[in-house]
Amino acid sequence: MYAFAQSPKVPAVSSDPNGPNGSAKKYRWYTPRLGFSLRLNLWYTGFFLLGALVLFSLAYVLLYRQMNESDRAIVSAKLDAYRLWYVQGGAGALQIHFDDESRWERASTFLEVRSSTQQFLISQSLQNPKDQVTLSQLPPDQAGSGTDWITLPSGEQHMVWTVASTRLPDGCVMHVGRTTENRDELLHKFCIAFLLATVPIVLFGFCGGAFITYRALGPIRSIIAAARSIIQTGDMGARVPDPHTEDELNELVTLFNRMLARNESLIAAMRDALDNVAHDLRTPLTRLQGGAQLALQNENPAQIKEALADAVEEAERLNAMLCTIMDISEVQAGALKLDVETFALAPIIDLLLELYDDVAQEKDIVLTAKIDPSGKISADRNRLQLVLSNLIDNALKYTPNGGRVELNAEFTPKEARISVRDSGIGIEPGDLPRIWDRLYRGDKSRSQRGIGLGLSLVKAFVEAHGGAATVESESGRGSVFSVTFPSKNPAT
Repeated sequence: MYAFAQSPKVPAVSSDPNGPNGSAKKYRWYTPRLGFSLRLNLWYTGFFLLGALVLFSLAYVLLYRQMNESDRAIVSAKLDAYRLWYVQGGAGALQIHFDDESRWERASTFLEVRSSTQQFLISQSLQNPKDQVTLSQLPPDQAGSGTDWITLPSGEQHMVWTVASTRLPDGCVMHVGRTTENRDELLHKFCIAFLLATVPIVLFGFCGGAFITYRALGPIRSIIAAARSIIQTGDMGARVPDPHTEDELNELVTLFNRMLARNESLIAAMRDALDNVAHDLRTPLTRLQGGAQLALQNENPAQIKEALADAVEEAERLNAMLCTIMDISEVQAGALKLDVETFALAPIIDLLLELYDDVAQEKDIVLTAKIDPSGKISADRNRLQLVLSNLIDNALKYTPNGGRVELNAEFTPKEARISVRDSGIGIEPGDLPRIWDRLYRGDKSRSQRGIGLGLSLVKAFVEAHGGAATVESESGRGSVFSVTFPSKNPAT
């Protein structure tokens, strides 16, 4: 196994409402007087009423204009016909033509011709006394060369007189009227019918909208409940049920659950990292303390020097751990500056093989490399050496005596791929997803010295180059770590 750490379980954070200073922290949940769903429904209802009012106003105006134009068109046609008859045959001919009309037509039509001396040349005798009084008050001398219109009440209920007046060529004034239904009363009935139809529709729409809004906002309430549970209990395992609606709210729930899962994994990783840091720092700090105490208690200069040397070694190990953590954080923050250049890979590999040759001979491990001497790679030279040295060091550390470690490199026009294969102890399947995490070390790694940052640093540096780091392993059968560097690195 490789230099990663696995920590014991950390007790969950206490849900005690008392803060560190002893003061109670109270979560105050503000409940508005008017819920969001109700306000949303009221907005919908308001827009519906506004739209209905606009449509009603348009219908009202169009109906009024249509009725008015229709009534006036009929009276205007009568006026033109009577005027023509009068011009062609005088008052006598007009009277004959008028008397020839149907009884119903004559009963609903008013005709009057007055001379300039206020004499009635033709005057229809109306049966209703109220109509006689009303129409006798028509002004005789206000008609111009055009057509003047006037509306007078009728003696019959729900009816009115629509009267048109015009001046004839001989100076006489002709009044032609026709009884029509009272437009104001019809429009009033139209308004009443609109209100009677609109009120139940609005009530039904409001109730239906409230139900639909309540159902539609169900995922929002579930999200609120989950967030409230997390804040009150600290349990990051709360999730929102999937509404299976395939819409924006369903996407919101999915993203919210993913965010919770990611936060849960990050918090778990932070706890594990803290456990691993505490575990890995305990040993060097204990050695530092023991060495310092030994140096203080011992008067032998040689022993004091040896104790101080051990303390310096442990301090250097701690310093290396902190520097590595800072390097990884710098890479992940995107602040690392790479000095990318294109160079031959074979000399770098030969240098590393020479560097680790003594370690391989001590364990009787065969350390070989298959590299095309003409193969070139685009990378930061120093970071590449650090990446490969970490992979070789891990391979040698976890390969038993008499094993093999082999380096291979493949070059294509798009990338360069370097693999480190070993015949070591391999990696447990449960540890594979976490081996790249900082300070993670599997159980088998605890027997070897390490700080659990080597592979994290490898992955960070490789990804900073725009490449990728992968691993293939089977417990007891060794591992193959591969890093890929693009030929045209984005950092160049």
